[in-house]
Amino acid sequence: MENRCAAIDVGTNTVKLTIVEKESRNAFIPLVDTAVTTRLGEGIHAKRLRETAIRRTINCLQDYIALCRAHHVERVAAVGTSALRDAVNRDEFLERAAELGLNVKVISGEEEARLSFLAVSRDPLWRSADRVVVVDIGGGSSELILGEPRLGDIQERISFQIGAVRLTETCIRSDPPSIRDMAESNAAVSEAMKGFSLPDSSMIAVGVGGTFVNMAAVKEGMEQKNPERLHGVRLTSLDVEAQITLYASKTIEERKRITGLDPARADIILGGAIILSQILSHCGQDSIHCSTRGLRWGVLYDAFR
Repeated sequence: MENRCAAIDVGTNTVKLTIVEKESRNAFIPLVDTAVTTRLGEGIHAKRLRETAIRRTINCLQDYIALCRAHHVERVAAVGTSALRDAVNRDEFLERAAELGLNVKVISGEEEARLSFLAVSRDPLWRSADRVVVVDIGGGSSELILGEPRLGDIQERISFQIGAVRLTETCIRSDPPSIRDMAESNAAVSEAMKGFSLPDSSMIAVGVGGTFVNMAAVKEGMEQKNPERLHGVRLTSLDVEAQITLYASKTIEERKRITGLDPARADIILGGAIILSQILSHCGQDSIHCSTRGLRWGVLYDAFR
C-alpha cells in the first residue's frame, strides 16, 4: 500500500521494527511495533562483529522483511548504530543485509542524536514543551540532546562511548555483581561523561530505548505486551536507585523473574540503570519520562515526511 512505510533500527543489543500507515506529514498510525534481542554488539570491545551475532541479526532482518511484505509495505528505511559504527568488519554485515534487499545506513552518533530528538520533538506529549533533554541509552553508546521542540531546534548534542552492553561486558564480571564491579561501573560512566554538564536544569527529560521501557515496566509492575501503555511513564531518581539496588542484589537468572523485565535484557539492565543514574545526576534532573517511540520514529519522520 502506497502510504505504508517502515523503519528498522539495527542496534547493538536489539533490532526494532515499526510499520506505520502515513496519514499526513507528521501523523503516522502504528500497525506493527516489535523488537528482537540479537546482541549484534556482543564482544564489541574487540571492535569485530562475531559470526554468530551477525547470523542472529541477519535472520531477524529476514523475518522483518517478510513481515513488511505481509503488511504491503512500500518503503523501508533502516539504520545501524554503535556496533556497526565501531566494527572493522561491518561491511561484511552490510553486504549480507543488502543480499536480502535491505540497505542499512550506518549513522554517526550525532545523527543518531538528531533523529532521537526528532522522535521526541514531534511527539504529541512533548512537542509543545519549551525545552527538553532527550536521553538515548543504547547498547554501545548513549546520546544526550538538548533542544526546543516547538522550534525543532537542537542546542547541544553529545554521544558518549558507553552503553548498557559495553558497560556490562567491561565492568560487571560477577553474578550477582560485586562491590568492586559496581564501583568500576560508576567510575567508567563518570569518566565517559567527564566535562559534560547542561547549562541549567529547567527542562523536561525524556528517555528513549530499551532501558527506559524495561525500567518503566518494572516500576508499573506490568508485562510489555502493549508498550504504548508505558509511553510517558515518569521515573524518579528514587525509582532508578531502587531498581539499581534490586538488580544488583539478584543473579541474572533471578532477574529474569522480575515482572516487567524482558528476560533477554536481564544481564544488561543493571548497566543501563547505572548509566541513567549518572546521567540524571550530571543533568541536574530528579526524574525522566519514558518514550516508547525512539530512534526508528525519528527515522520515519525524517525519511517519509
